[in-house]
Order: sequence, then structure tokens, then C-alpha cells
Amino acid sequence: MGVWSSLPVLGSLLDKLAGLIPDRGKAAENQARINEQEVGGAPASRLRLWRSFLGWCLTLCFAWEVMVRPVLVTYCPGWTLPPSMLGEISRLLLGMLGLGF
Repeated sequence: MGVWSSLPVLGSLLDKLAGLIPDRGKAAENQARINEQEVGGAPASRLRLWRSFLGWCLTLCFAWEVMVRPVLVTYCPGWTLPPSMLGEISRLLLGMLGLGF
């Protein structure tokens, strides 16, 4: 009977521990609210413009490194191309997308 009597104590302890774990949905909602305020307060939408510009530039660089560069290296071996920057471009692009480094 000793094990069964400890269940209410464990239940209350688990409830307290569950309160310490942050709610991901609430955190995402707060971040969305912050993003709206950040973009809304930007003069003449400059904040949206530089993010879009950076996203397009990084996407084009990523496409170059993944699709165009391997074809050129394979079919045009005499051409001298600068060293690949795929690691740096991927890190920046994934960081901008919020997917980690």
C-alpha cells in the first residue's frame, strides 16, 4: 500500500515540473508578435526590404554552389573557379531561416 499512497505526491510534483518547461506554442506566438512590431515600426519598410534582399542573394548563391558550379566543374575542367563557399552560404541561409547553424 506504500507505493500507491505516493501517487498523489508524484502527481503534484509532476504538475510543478510541467510548469517549469516553457510552452513552445506560447514562445512562437510571442516571437510572431515581436516580429510584427519590428516590421511595423520600420521606416518605409526598409527592414522588410533588406531581409528579402539578403534572402534572395543567399538563395542565388546557394543555387550557384549546388546546381551550377558542379556542372561547370564537370564539363569545363579548364576554367578556374574560386573555392566553394557552400559551408558559409548554408550556415547564413539556415541561420536566416531560423533553422540553426
